[in-house]
Amino acid sequence: MPNTIADTRAAIKTAIQSVTANVYDFVPETPVVPFAAVVPGAPYMEFDLISRSPFRCQLNYVISVGVAYFSNPASLGNLEELTKAIVTAIPAGYEISVVESPVVNTVGNSTILTNDIRLSTRYEQTA
Repeated sequence: MPNTIADTRAAIKTAIQSVTANVYDFVPETPVVPFAAVVPGAPYMEFDLISRSPFRCQLNYVISVGVAYFSNPASLGNLEELTKAIVTAIPAGYEISVVESPVVNTVGNSTILTNDIRLSTRYEQTA
């Protein structure tokens, strides 16, 4: 079990490093496509019981996935294959809820096709 909240993001990043994409555990200013960025979801933390020790919560994350948008059929196919590779690489202990529909976004001078994979995990601080 990861010891810090940042470690939970790093564990996801490490698990999906095997996919053919640039993988980030933060929001890059200008992501290089294809990419997967592991970022906090909304709500970020959910609590069942608040107590002083140990700190426990459910952490919600989004893996934003993006590919170059040159032609719709090819881009959509690339996004689907990258999303499938990421979903199958998610480690045990993380629950995937949904994959959002694709959206065309502009980042800097680049047009990219993106979707979001929503997942969560239980966290308990151990130190």
